[in-house]
Amino acid sequence: MTRMACLAVALATFAAPVGALAAPDPVRDVIVFLAADRNGDGSVDRTEADRFREVIFDAIDANNDARLTPQEVGVQLVPAKENADQKELDKIAKRREELLVKLDLAKPEGIAKDEYLDRNGELFAKADADKDGRLSPTEFVVVVDAYGVLLPK
Repeated sequence: MTRMACLAVALATFAAPVGALAAPDPVRDVIVFLAADRNGDGSVDRTEADRFREVIFDAIDANNDARLTPQEVGVQLVPAKENADQKELDKIAKRREELLVKLDLAKPEGIAKDEYLDRNGELFAKADADKDGRLSPTEFVVVVDAYGVLLPK
């Protein structure tokens, strides 16, 4: 599969409901890494990581108001199921709330794009175990695990 095809698959995945992705975690992690590694050098630098998170934000921001609301994020992380009974709807709502809290995106007013993107510095530093300013595929998994919003499981 070409690099552009991998990127197209990855970006389409972000805009699609979570259930649309059936790849196992290792495959998913590779697809996300290839999409983030824009220059194809085998690592993700801070600029690439920032741009990647911006693409993710824009894909989730359904009304294009430069703000992610709990509703927008929740629908992407845990999509509703057709013909769900009340018990299932309650489970979906609970799972959405748990993930929003984990990702620190549960504020009723949502989170502005600038604030969301500013968070990348801390996450990037945490993931960059060898402090070389670049994330290897192994280090990049920290980003994917920390922010399920990149590519929900």
